[in-house]
Amino acid sequence: MPNNAVTRGHEAPQLVVMGLLGVFMENDHAVKGAIAAAFQAHGERVDEDLAATAIGFPKTQGIERVLRWIHPMEQPHKDSVNSIYALAVKELTRMMTYGGAIEPASGVLRLCEQWHKCGVAVAAVSTLDSAVVKVMLRRFGWDEHPPFHALVLAEEFNSENPTSDAIEECMRRLGVANVSAVAKVSTRAKGLVDAMKLGCGWKVLLDSGAMTTDQIAALGPDIIVNHVTDLAQAWKFPARPDIALEDEISKILQRH
Repeated sequence: MPNNAVTRGHEAPQLVVMGLLGVFMENDHAVKGAIAAAFQAHGERVDEDLAATAIGFPKTQGIERVLRWIHPMEQPHKDSVNSIYALAVKELTRMMTYGGAIEPASGVLRLCEQWHKCGVAVAAVSTLDSAVVKVMLRRFGWDEHPPFHALVLAEEFNSENPTSDAIEECMRRLGVANVSAVAKVSTRAKGLVDAMKLGCGWKVLLDSGAMTTDQIAALGPDIIVNHVTDLAQAWKFPARPDIALEDEISKILQRH
């Protein structure tokens, strides 16, 4: 359940930005396994825990991060980085296509539907390669009926911090001008850091176990939940008026 529901100039967010991987779709274990397999196919001894440190970083940044950890005295070779990244995309695409455990997070569709009814915009962001995302969307039927109003990929930007740019692009597309009206939900430190740097009204941790206690204490999330469905209790949204019902009542009153 939420541990804190501090407001930041708003009683509730106008926009909730959530990670496509980790929030909309769980099963980090399968993703870590796919990334580890890409390193292992290239001759690198990388287990799932080390592979997990590549998650949340766009394009080849995560691959380079792992290689620097394995070989701290060497500069990652560009060809090696690109080769491992290509293998990772292949493994992830295969996983999204055939993996039996690949499903939307339990309760996330109903949660988004509730927020939609309250007039809250929902956006998804991802550092996954667009080829992987396309397969995921088709598998879930989200290519035609997505549970979010906008999907922004970090690979769309060439800046130093494309993950922050992705949040700002969500705001632009959905007409939210004030970053203090934005809640960023993430399972990883990188997502919370982006939210903190931008000044998002709420930094929300979906605690999947990916972060250490020290990391959580250092970043100080405004809200911590253990499951995506707990977000339904994080804020109280005013009910939207039923215009059709109000018109009908008005017509009835006018007849008397």
